[in-house]
Amino acid sequence: MLSAIIMSADERHEYFMRLAPYFKASLGIFGIGLIVGLIMVARFPELAEHFQASLAGFVKIFHGMPKLQLAAAIFFNNAIKTVAAMILGCLFGVVPGFLLFANGAALGLVFSLSTQTRGLWISLLSILPHGVLELPAVFFGTSIGLMLGTHAIKSLYRKNETTLGAEMVRSLRFFCTVIAPLLLVAAFVEAFLTAELVSPK
Repeated sequence: MLSAIIMSADERHEYFMRLAPYFKASLGIFGIGLIVGLIMVARFPELAEHFQASLAGFVKIFHGMPKLQLAAAIFFNNAIKTVAAMILGCLFGVVPGFLLFANGAALGLVFSLSTQTRGLWISLLSILPHGVLELPAVFFGTSIGLMLGTHAIKSLYRKNETTLGAEMVRSLRFFCTVIAPLLLVAAFVEAFLTAELVSPK
């Protein structure tokens, strides 16, 4: 039963190879968004301030939560968004492409604003610990979305050897095997470690 959900090492390796070009595309789209976010802070400071105020309001939702509950909230928030990027990728890859660009721009804005107020070192500490795990997990999800989008386009011309349904099942197995564990560890790191690193002593 477990083997129907969890991929074997050989299956994971094969899937990694298939995802490689889409992973590179995800990095490229995210990088473009990141650059746009950095430029926006410099060129449109009023817009950046508005974004910062909106972000502060969002953060307040999680402020004061017990750490275990916070970790669970972070995990489910990221897991739902990642699965959505995967599944909605069937719409010709538009949704994961947009999410990559938007998240890249948001990170660029947040990082630039953070360095202005808290300095480079604290800003890096607030991003790197969980980002090392969370961002690759998100990139895997968007890569799957882009791959499913390509599959959907090829389906229009009947050039696929497998059905979209079979690809969806395979992608969800990869999510359970690789992406979900990464997001889970990232959520605990963010809830228990990041706050301790960046909080004033």
